[in-house]
Amino acid sequence: MTDSSATERSTAKRPATVQQRLTIALHQHAPTPMDIATSLARIDQHAGIAASQGADLLIVPEASLTGYNIALDDAGEIALPAQGDVLGQVAESAARQRIAIAIPHIERDHDTLYNAVQLIDDEGNTLVRYRKTHLWGDLDRTLFAPGEDLAPVIEWRGWRIGLLICYDVEFPEAVRRLALEGADLVLVPTALMKPYTFVADHMVRVRAAENGVFIAYANYCGSENELDYTGHSAIIGPAGDLMAQAAEAPVLLQAELDQAAIVSARNSLPYLSERRNELYAPR
Repeated sequence: MTDSSATERSTAKRPATVQQRLTIALHQHAPTPMDIATSLARIDQHAGIAASQGADLLIVPEASLTGYNIALDDAGEIALPAQGDVLGQVAESAARQRIAIAIPHIERDHDTLYNAVQLIDDEGNTLVRYRKTHLWGDLDRTLFAPGEDLAPVIEWRGWRIGLLICYDVEFPEAVRRLALEGADLVLVPTALMKPYTFVADHMVRVRAAENGVFIAYANYCGSENELDYTGHSAIIGPAGDLMAQAAEAPVLLQAELDQAAIVSARNSLPYLSERRNELYAPR
């Protein structure tokens, strides 16, 4: 495993299955802060629905398991260890429903809180953990310490997958680094609030197109304390095309991703291959 202050990888055996197509499900929902039982039930329910419809992987919004926009004392109370009973229940759901789950939550590491996500495979094994590196405003900085590094790109079923959280995706370098490390798909749980709808509608599509990667951008709808969320979750193709997009209501989106689309997009928009790396080196 890598240093736990940044990311960790499980040494558990991974499925050997390789597939050119991968079906992603994305659940946009209203927050249920400080209510682990409701969150677990919702995750299990929608994992089952998504799996029954042929999905390989489910992603949900930022800190979906614990709540995001909550007071510091509440965050300290609800925060979860990276390995514990609650995450174990999510792993059990993933294994029973036979679907991988990207599950975001507030993580406790001793006395420090992080905004975290982990990707659990369809056998209940944790593939990778990531802590948000770019903190958004006073809300994030009051609650969380920043992660120290981007998560490694991991391989599952022949797909190379990277993780970011919310504000991270708004930095071109974050997505570009994952693309340069071979990512085909970037999973982004988010809590995008109004009036920043342009991020969901435009910026994330540009990130996908400029890197030739699929992006799954899972946002809340509804409100959480004083925040009104934009919705507009989306699954975006590597040419910046909208494969599925939500409005502002709860919805389970689904799309089938095909690796051939990555090849086609990178041929027509060859940003990665035509980068002049020597111009970007530190001086």
